Amino acid sequence: MRKLISSIIGCLAAFIPASAFAATIVVANDGTFLGVVNNDAYDSDSICNPYGRYGSPYGIGIFNTYGRNGGAYSNIGAYSEYARKPPLLIEDGQAVAYITKNPNFQSRIDPDFLQQIACRN
Repeated sequence: MRKLISSIIGCLAAFIPASAFAATIVVANDGTFLGVVNNDAYDSDSICNPYGRYGSPYGIGIFNTYGRNGGAYSNIGAYSEYARKPPLLIEDGQAVAYITKNPNFQSRIDPDFLQQIACRN
């Protein structure tokens, strides 16, 4: 598990926006960058930007419950109670939790709770 996470983080360096370094970020299990965790509703990379690609319910991020990374019926979706490879919450380069509705993950955070605590002003 740690080896997989380390290799994902290593591969991300070329694809992550500069604003994501030294920050808390969301990453799909395949290494796809899914946004920065901050409460800036105007940051284009923030999961709290309701019109951005990572925070919009229609974007590629975890809050699109019909999309690949958030979908309730996706094997990798944050809102799937059966996801086997949900997105990861990465803080200072370390995986701290899975972002998932699946209760079988010990180190997990519910995507709705993440949005609640991250996006409050």
